[in-house]
Amino acid sequence: MVGFHAVLAALETPACRVELVWLAAGAGGPRAQQVLQAARHRGVRFATVPRRQLDEAAAGVAHNGFAARVAPAPLADADELLTLPSPVCLLALDGLDDGHNLGAAVRLAAGLGLGGVVVGGPHPPPLGGAAAKVAAGTLPRVRVAHVGSLGDFARSAKDSGFWVLGAEARGDDVSRFDLPDRILLCLGAEAGGLRAKTRAALDVSVAIPLAAGVESLNLSVAAGILAWEWRRRFPLKTS
Repeated sequence: MVGFHAVLAALETPACRVELVWLAAGAGGPRAQQVLQAARHRGVRFATVPRRQLDEAAAGVAHNGFAARVAPAPLADADELLTLPSPVCLLALDGLDDGHNLGAAVRLAAGLGLGGVVVGGPHPPPLGGAAAKVAAGTLPRVRVAHVGSLGDFARSAKDSGFWVLGAEARGDDVSRFDLPDRILLCLGAEAGGLRAKTRAALDVSVAIPLAAGVESLNLSVAAGILAWEWRRRFPLKTS
């Protein structure tokens, strides 16, 4: 895990098992003091290391002089997400393997108070590196689950009272659609979109009206717009 916000959030989240914190040599100022104070409070070991060591650990992700070794967080049980009370929106990502988009989706789910994020595909979602960095400390706040087939999961969601919506360029204008209080919002990876099996399980396809000449939006941006359309109909309780 790299980046100031991600490391500090991990240290401030009791359920997150932080094993070691690294600071780049020469790092100082208020941010470094915050991280060191949080590490001392949790009893977590910390060390100052050459910046090149952080560069290697970050594997190309901007670390800002901070990194931490964190025990893998257990994935949520996808079936348990289907038992959440209404109103609930689950964000479902089909075949996503891009850490930046996953991190942005997790941050979105945290910000809008969504029920969780379900990633469909043969491999577990990449929750470290870029995903943790872009999530900006929100990973511990969001239930992330993995399923082998999002299409099969979508059918189970229907049996649990969910409407299954898919983001498709030729779908119905989402602003004119009466979104129900219990939805599974499916988006496909930018390269291939929704898999055929997932598409076959949809109750309806929705789209974001775009200006002429613009075919699509970044996955996380589209997810944010569609999830907000649902959330504004079912305001988040902040008290």
